[in-house]
Order: sequence, then structure tokens, then C-alpha cells
Amino acid sequence: MTYRVQLSVPKIPLFTPGEATTLLRREVGTAVASLLEDIASEARLRTPVGVSGILRASIGTRLMRGTDASVLVHGEVFTGAQAPYALFVEEGTRPHFPPRAPIELWAQRVLGDRRLWFVVARAIARRGTRARHMFRDALDVVKPRIFPTVQAAAAVAWQRIGRG
Repeated sequence: MTYRVQLSVPKIPLFTPGEATTLLRREVGTAVASLLEDIASEARLRTPVGVSGILRASIGTRLMRGTDASVLVHGEVFTGAQAPYALFVEEGTRPHFPPRAPIELWAQRVLGDRRLWFVVARAIARRGTRARHMFRDALDVVKPRIFPTVQAAAAVAWQRIGRG
């Protein structure tokens, strides 16, 4: 899901368009970075710890400068390469027989007996795994604040531009 807010920079005598864009990018970028971290924090709270906690620990944010005047900044909340299974936790899985090693480790740590891995694997083969929707739900919590926060940051930038 992508949200886009577009702002155009008018010609203002005391500022060049480049200076105005820089100021606008700084204010909006700070707001977007804060929103991204709020989404990531909410996602971390909703992410199951599992055996290792790697998935929860791998959730991060990235703010990037836009490539042209129509996109000042953009960012993402992501999971690191150490948790390639994140999508399966987010969306759940259909019934399948999972690989032995991670299920064996889970059975040892959670159930106290690694020999129970086959019982767990067979249950996954019958039912699949439940979707956790930690990212979707995190975005839903923060979504009502996105537009007002970016709008307020843009207003601050415009005030600063106007004062020159």
C-alpha cells in the first residue's frame, strides 16, 4: 500500500525554488521519518517473538530522498534479510510440510522436546499457519495521522519560507 502527498514549490522572491524545496524536504522528511518509526514500533508490538525474536528485531525503517520535485521524500518499513519468512508470518500459509530444522528448534524451545517437531509439522501440513497481519494492523493504527502530520510539516515549512 502506498501513500503519496504531492506538494509543488512556488516561486518566492526571497528563496530560490531549490532552497524552498530543501526546506520543505527537511520538514516533511522529519515528519515522515517519525511516522515510519511509529508504524515500525506498532509492527514490532504485533510481531510474534517465535523461537529467536529475529523477525521482530529485524523490523526497520528507511527514509529516502525523492528523485524529483513531485516526490520530496519516501520511506519504507521493512524486515531484514535475516527474516525471509516475514511475509509468511504476515499473510499466513496454506497447508504445507515445513522444513524440519526450524520446527525442531521451535519444538525444543517452546514444547521442551525437539522430537515433537513432526507433530507440529503435521499440524502445519493439515492447517497451514495463521496470518498475523502485524504490518497491516500497524499501518491501520497510524494511518489516520499520516495526512495531518505531513500537512502540518508542510505548513511549518511554508511559514519559514514566507518569513524568509
